[in-house]
Amino acid sequence: GEKMTWEFIFGRFLTLLLVCQLCLILWNLRVVVRPKKVKFHSKKRVSLLIPARNEEGLIGDCLRSLLLQEHPDFEIIVLDDHSTDRTRAIVESAGESIRLISSLPLPKGWTGKNWACHQLSEHATGEILFFIDADAVLDPTAVSSVVDVMDTQKVDMVASLLRNRGTSLASKILLPIVNHAVLALFPASLIHRSSNPDIAIAFGPFIGVSRIAYDDSGGHAAHPQHIVDDVQLARSIKAAGYHQRLINGTDLAATTWYSGLVDIWRGFSKNAYGALSYRTSLSIITTFLIAPLLALPFIRLIAGFFGAPVPMEVLWQVVLLILGRFVTSTVGRDPLWGVIFHPLAMLFWGATLFWSTILAVTGQRVEWKNRHYMTRPKQRKNLSEEN
Repeated sequence: GEKMTWEFIFGRFLTLLLVCQLCLILWNLRVVVRPKKVKFHSKKRVSLLIPARNEEGLIGDCLRSLLLQEHPDFEIIVLDDHSTDRTRAIVESAGESIRLISSLPLPKGWTGKNWACHQLSEHATGEILFFIDADAVLDPTAVSSVVDVMDTQKVDMVASLLRNRGTSLASKILLPIVNHAVLALFPASLIHRSSNPDIAIAFGPFIGVSRIAYDDSGGHAAHPQHIVDDVQLARSIKAAGYHQRLINGTDLAATTWYSGLVDIWRGFSKNAYGALSYRTSLSIITTFLIAPLLALPFIRLIAGFFGAPVPMEVLWQVVLLILGRFVTSTVGRDPLWGVIFHPLAMLFWGATLFWSTILAVTGQRVEWKNRHYMTRPKQRKNLSEEN
């Protein structure tokens, strides 16, 4: 009857969608390439800039990895953002060559991270700036390899997919969704080709940008209130007419992102809506259409264990989904056993996006690093943008 017809049409539609998604992943892998590891490339001076606020557990590993960089000419500057733990002492004992500066008080209208990065940029002397989170650990060739990408591809900013080094079960199950979402839902070639500043991306733990593009775009000072500082920096740089590359840096840099389940929920909820440029329609479509659609074949398969009929097509859909995630996890250096929890991760991601949208639309504040922020800052009329 009619129900059969609709189910057939819907089933075919979903299968086709998942085939397209798998094709997108494979296409993106041709674009988001793993750069060759280059030990020594250029003599350009490079600044490695680390904003740190209460990072005693992680910053030691980070600094050790930076001191081992094979690039010939670099400086390391750490900004202590009013830490109340042992961060300062750890930085001071890490090596003579590391410059430690203290943050000035946070001015009105800035997020802590934007203000920290802005101050670091003012102290930096390199012609290429690397913004590095205190929880990141770099391969010795990371900096020189990214500088090589900048030079050979003639781009001014390099963003990178990162390996997750979180140890908690929650992080192993949920965080691979970050790289998966980029490769499975985002046409990466547009990041490289399109001049639309909205189609830009970056991940804060490891970003390389030329001094010229940084200054010209306004850097972190261009949108000092934006909660998603990394993506916004990429957009500002693209808006100023510079080009960026997204690379697969999972062999070059690893980051802890967030520690446990609560931390991941708070981190995703803080960023998800802003990462979609505060577009409510896009957020609602993703939450109520894309995330459930991508979890539906799994839900129907599980229902099958409780006696519901499972058409052959549903099995194919599950295979397509698992295959796509298998590819992104292999590429992202994520544990392959996490693939079975893919539907959970998708639904979790959809839920954080929904919550992030609610927080922003209702004007609630979120707490991050003991500071409170609006996830969507009030719009100020900016005269320079109107001309």
